[in-house]
Order: sequence, then C-alpha cells, then structure tokens
Amino acid sequence: MMHPLFVLLLCAACLVVTVRAEAAKYPYQSCFEIASRMHDVPLDVLLAVAATESAWNPDARSHANAHGIMQIQWPGTARHLGVTRVSELYNPCLNIELGARYLRELMDRNGGDLSRALAAYNYGPSRIQGLDVLPSGASRYVDVVGTHRERIRRGAADATRRAEQAQGPMMTFAHVARARRYAETLNARIASAEFSWGEAEGGYAVSMHVKPAGLSLEDVTLLETLGWPGIAGGTQ
Repeated sequence: MMHPLFVLLLCAACLVVTVRAEAAKYPYQSCFEIASRMHDVPLDVLLAVAATESAWNPDARSHANAHGIMQIQWPGTARHLGVTRVSELYNPCLNIELGARYLRELMDRNGGDLSRALAAYNYGPSRIQGLDVLPSGASRYVDVVGTHRERIRRGAADATRRAEQAQGPMMTFAHVARARRYAETLNARIASAEFSWGEAEGGYAVSMHVKPAGLSLEDVTLLETLGWPGIAGGTQ
C-alpha cells in the first residue's frame, strides 16, 4: 500500500512537474525531491542510485527480476515494502519513493554507513551482514554510485558559480512592497542563499548572495524553476 503522506505529496508533485518541465534536468526530478525529503536521504544519492540502477529508465527490468527506475526486486523487496502487484513498480514516482524508503531502512540498519547501505541495496542485506570487507561486486557498485554522485554535485557547484557571476538582479518591481515580499519569499524557500531588495533603475530590484557553502542541489533546481539568470543548465 502506498504511504498515505506520499499520496498527498504525489498529487502536489503532479502540479509541480508541469511547472518544472523546462527547468528539470533529471527525469521525475520532483518525485526524487519529494522522496528525499520524506525519507531523509540526500537527493544526490537517490539520483545517483537511479543513474546506476536503470539510467533513469522507469521501464527497466533486470535478469534478477528487479523493476523500475530504482530497480525494486520482485517479489521479496517489493512485498517487504508493501507492494502487492508487480505493475505498481512501473509507477515512477512510487518506485522512487520505495527506493528512498528502502535506502533509509538500510542506512538505519548499518548505523548510517552509506557505503554499506548501498552495498546492501545492490547485493542484498543478508549477503553483506556481518562481513568486515564488502564483496568485490558490491564495492564496485558503491564506487559507480559515488562517481554518479560526484558528477551530480559538480553540476550543482557549476550552477553556483554561474549564479555568483550573474550580473544584475533577478527581477525588477515597480513598487518596493512587491520587491520586499518577493525577497522574503525566496529567503523562506532557499536555504543556501540570501536575498535582498533595493532601489534600481526603473523601480526596485531583488538580488542574491550565495552563502559560503554554495547552493544546494535542491536550491539550484528551485532557482532554475524561478528563472534566476545565469543558473539554467547547472545540473546537467
């Protein structure tokens, strides 16, 4: 059975996906973002696992009878996660949520050790339980996920640099109250940057200052959606 909170969030995601059609750099990106927040699994980890497992193909099926974008194994893992029909695994957003939920479970089982959680995701929890050294196949899988993750992170870092180099405000308003409200909205939604407003030619402008740690991947995607100058294309 689908997680009840996910049902509500999935309905909201249906609207968000349409809005983000131009900005999204990964298939079903909004579903990845929702699943990341729901299960406290880093967004770049989920994207990297999907890249490794299926190259983001929602119709993928393996010789091990794993299905969908996150390659959920049928019937064992799927039924463990509450799925009763294999056809459900071809719902991309549900499959992503299942993968995130399973990764969270494996991370908790392994004391937060991401490498062991990824190895268990690929190799099966029982096959690595109690082993001090991961099997070579599982280690290669962890390395591949890490390579994808680094590429995704570099894309976010590149977008941060472009945002810092972009000249001028994002948007100019005729009235100071509108500029102030817009900056306040961005400050509430974007954690890795600060926004301010001030006078500009022809009205009032909102500008951005990126915090020292740089923009997070989540904030990059949101800024792309909002059309911030110089940031588009940063997560490719």
